[in-house]
Amino acid sequence: MLRNTKRTSLRDYFLPVMTGFLILISIAGCNTRIQGCLDVNAENFNLNAEQSCDGCCLYPSLALSLTQKWGDRNFALTDTLFDIHGHPYRISGLVYFLSDWTWVDGQGISYHVDSVSATCLDGDLTYSPDNLLVDTEHFNYTMGLTRQAPVIDSLRFVFGLTQDLSCLDADNTGTPLELTDQSPLWNPQSGKLESMRLIIQPDTAVESFDTIFISDEALTTLAYPFEFTPGEDSQFKLTVDYSLWFKDVNTADTASFRHSIITNFAGSILPTQ
Repeated sequence: MLRNTKRTSLRDYFLPVMTGFLILISIAGCNTRIQGCLDVNAENFNLNAEQSCDGCCLYPSLALSLTQKWGDRNFALTDTLFDIHGHPYRISGLVYFLSDWTWVDGQGISYHVDSVSATCLDGDLTYSPDNLLVDTEHFNYTMGLTRQAPVIDSLRFVFGLTQDLSCLDADNTGTPLELTDQSPLWNPQSGKLESMRLIIQPDTAVESFDTIFISDEALTTLAYPFEFTPGEDSQFKLTVDYSLWFKDVNTADTASFRHSIITNFAGSILPTQ
């Protein structure tokens, strides 16, 4: 009886082994591609990365440097000031909000810092962290993170708050205390955050003080040529002249403080020279 026999050659073994080996190399090559942040505007942009990472990009921060002046000199709470009648008084406390910051490029496109989400007493709320509580003893303020690096023409911001944040709970981690009922701008009489709290000594010869809350808002837009550097922290540099805010006050009439500040706010904050 004849048998049909077939001898297995070395080539028959070599071909499938090499095919499997090449497949393994290919898989390994795909898994070893360099992962990294491919966003040029991020702080950790990786030019050598071959594959985009998942949520690893870190973005630069934006801050405000605010120089506080009274005319051509630095402002201090110990200064003796004079009203429209030459009567001496002092400002013993000055705290206010600057908020809703946006900047505009040459094509009119607006930009702003990243928004944040918070849990309120009555639900979730999304707001910008650029609500800056300004006082006379601080000069640098963090506004938030930026994801784009435009060349800008102008700034826009508001004296006061444009959003009702009274629902924020101070007990929640991450909630800024300056946006809750523990804020120095919380008015217990109105039960809300105000634009400004002003404490004045209307007569320097008498140890008596008045507290004035101001709830008005005032919008300011000013030219501010500036170019962000991709991936780097940036800072706006502004100067506020309080002598303009208070130039029309009459210490005998506390209502004149509110009127003078709101009337003269526009043009009182300019790029630092």
